[in-house]
Amino acid sequence: MGIEKYESEVKYIGSQQEHVYNHLSNLKNLEPLFDPSRLSELKKKHPETPDIKLDNFRATADECSFSINPVGKIGVQIIEREPSKLIKLTGNQSVPFQVNCWIQLLPVDDNTCKVKITVHADLSPMIKMLVGKHLKEGVNHIAEALSKVHYE
Repeated sequence: MGIEKYESEVKYIGSQQEHVYNHLSNLKNLEPLFDPSRLSELKKKHPETPDIKLDNFRATADECSFSINPVGKIGVQIIEREPSKLIKLTGNQSVPFQVNCWIQLLPVDDNTCKVKITVHADLSPMIKMLVGKHLKEGVNHIAEALSKVHYE
């Protein structure tokens, strides 16, 4: 097993850093974003938004679970919050390997911030072969999707 690091590109969000943090630090707020009709609407408005094959999203303030193709069911929980700057998550027992995720937010100006997602995953060589590419693409897709959401 070895720790692999996957980092998204830095994306810009047209909302205040505090608003974005308040929204993302409560996982329940993400539930409507993954409604299939809402994803379809987002794709129509922003055709360049990558397709995220995510189903069965369920959440509380601190935990969420979903199915993602081709990985399967995944659950994550928030383990640390640093107001307006950082949200740390970890995988629960449904994830077949140890994974930690950081969502970092930095201000650009009064109405814009940057987001970057970093994932550390403890992967066996076999799992890395199966999901490594998907993790790399996934962190970029999620960062891109987060940059398209209206947070106010």
